[in-house]
Amino acid sequence: MSRFRVLWVSLLGLALVRCTVPSLEDLWRERGFCALGDEDCGMLRIRVESPGFVPGCVRFVARDDASDAELALSVPRRPESGTPSSISQGFSPPKSWGLSVRVSVEAFSSACEGAPVSVQSQKASLKEGQTVEVTFVLSVTDADQDGFPSRDAGGSDCDDTRADVHPGATERCNGVDDDCDNAVDEEFGVGGACSSGEGCAGVRACQPDGTAACVVPVVQYAWADEDGDGHGDVTRGAQPVCTATLPSNRLPTTAPHDDCLDTNAGVYPGAPERCNGLDDNCNGAEDEGFFVGTSCVDNSSGCHGVRACNPAGTDTLCQLPASFPTWYPDDDEDSFGQTDAGVVACSPPGERFVSPSGDCDDGNPFTHPGGRELCDSQDNDCDGIADEGTCVEGSPRWAWQTIGDGGTRWYGVSQYGDGGVWIVGSQAARAFKQPGDGTFTLANGACTSSPTPPDLLSVWAHPNGNAYMMGSDSHVVLSHGNNDNCGTRRMLLGEAPYGSALQGFPAGYYAELHGVSTDMDASVAGVFQVDGGSPPYIVSRDVGPGPLRGLHGQSPETMFAVGGRDAGVIYRYSPGARSWSADTTVPAVSPLHDVRVVNSRLAYAVGAGGTVLVWDGVSWSRHVSPSGGDLTDVLAFGRNSIYVLNNTGTLFRYDGRQWSQQKFVGPVHDIEGTSPEDIWIVGYPGIVFHYPLWPQ
Repeated sequence: MSRFRVLWVSLLGLALVRCTVPSLEDLWRERGFCALGDEDCGMLRIRVESPGFVPGCVRFVARDDASDAELALSVPRRPESGTPSSISQGFSPPKSWGLSVRVSVEAFSSACEGAPVSVQSQKASLKEGQTVEVTFVLSVTDADQDGFPSRDAGGSDCDDTRADVHPGATERCNGVDDDCDNAVDEEFGVGGACSSGEGCAGVRACQPDGTAACVVPVVQYAWADEDGDGHGDVTRGAQPVCTATLPSNRLPTTAPHDDCLDTNAGVYPGAPERCNGLDDNCNGAEDEGFFVGTSCVDNSSGCHGVRACNPAGTDTLCQLPASFPTWYPDDDEDSFGQTDAGVVACSPPGERFVSPSGDCDDGNPFTHPGGRELCDSQDNDCDGIADEGTCVEGSPRWAWQTIGDGGTRWYGVSQYGDGGVWIVGSQAARAFKQPGDGTFTLANGACTSSPTPPDLLSVWAHPNGNAYMMGSDSHVVLSHGNNDNCGTRRMLLGEAPYGSALQGFPAGYYAELHGVSTDMDASVAGVFQVDGGSPPYIVSRDVGPGPLRGLHGQSPETMFAVGGRDAGVIYRYSPGARSWSADTTVPAVSPLHDVRVVNSRLAYAVGAGGTVLVWDGVSWSRHVSPSGGDLTDVLAFGRNSIYVLNNTGTLFRYDGRQWSQQKFVGPVHDIEGTSPEDIWIVGYPGIVFHYPLWPQ
């Protein structure tokens, strides 16, 4: 044999040793139990039928008859709806086993622990290369068909008559051990104390729907009546009551439910109203009919108070303030009292008392705390500084202009509106300055039908800008400024009188005019009244010895006329009687030339021999005089703000302490003003003065 042949034979022998083909027996043996649910993998197919019962676990046991060797497999099941009632499992015995095998099937209701509910066993003779099938039919008692055998049959169902009772069932509150855990209604707290939603005490008990609730013996609803007046509290709804009998502070819901204050038994609809700050009868109003809070006067003290309820609540009393204010004299009527002389009282001790004080000059109504500072050399706002920020052209001073020709004597001046001025004088001279203008305009015309123009001695300007004038020709003249003929001219009655003073009060477009006149021989004092219209109402009446030279009033109720031939006389007008009567309080003085009413309780009159009189609302008395000369005209704003002219062209000014003077060139005849920073003086020759400075 060749060497190659020997090598090939050797290799072939080695291959035959190393590569053998497994037998069919080798393919089926050594597997034991197949994978779960795999029924076709071995020599034995084990089929288990459990009609009407789904075991929780099935244990398969295979035992070799020859050696008693044993293999087991536990297959957990889920006894739920839809779980198949049959199960198959494949098995192949180990190679060491014989072909005679005993198979047992044990069924458990849950896990494969403890005693099974069913056990069956069969002997199987296996055949090589074939699959032998054995079938087990488990018969277990499950009367309620819930998938759980009865405990009596070795199962876990504690009540096999109810399909809703078995292990794993939901525990309900029904007195039954639904989940077969040997506990009834656990976690429902049945029998325990509880409180209902209304606050009533009860016991927890099962309900028909399987839940637990707090069960109370009695619950009813009632109105709250805490004050026991038989009317329920309207602010509260029905209240729960946990007893069969209502307590004293509760009413049945059929009772009135309208009490607006359930803490007071005297408050309910229909109750008598008392004075107590309460709505006793629940009608929405408090203390009606008692007028609480209205003003009253205390009978014992005369003090003002407010009505308040008396302690008994049956009526009111006049309740005075806890503390009374301090009242200060206000002589200049600017609503600010003097810095001292305060009076503590419940009400002002007099008409001229006010509660604000601090007036640094109570005789000048243009001076008080917070007042508007004027250019007048006075501390108008009481801050200790005069004229701050007001005199734009330097210190206040008298400015002047010549109006008309130098031969004109300006006798009268009157103001209207905000800056309007009329002046009248000799030979029917007239001029006016409209509000806002800085110059005067001369009016043309002679104001008469006679060849000799009259002297116009007095003028009163209506707020509408028209002017009423009168003079030496016994006429009252209405001038419209641009009317050369002076408009309406009315002749006074009497024998050759001439008018010396004129005072008007607006009455619509026209005016109520009053004037004084005298006969040519100045022996009789006359007065007249003109309504300013057409036809006029004119009265000329002799009132006593003449002449009358001055006339002024703040109203017809407070108006005086002054004059006299050998001695001073003063007459006062009575609107009701439309007559004048002599004032008997005038002291013995020289004839008077002019009068100025400041307010209803203050007036001044001046005259010959330096006479100055003051009226305090009741009587006339002497006032300190600036000189012994004749005083012709007066302007006053208060007790400490008086201006007086004399017949030599001098102006005297009184500030409450002393008189000062200002000398003018030529005589001056009339003075008018609306405030200490707006004063006009007219005179001769054709000169018109203004203080302070000339208006622009």
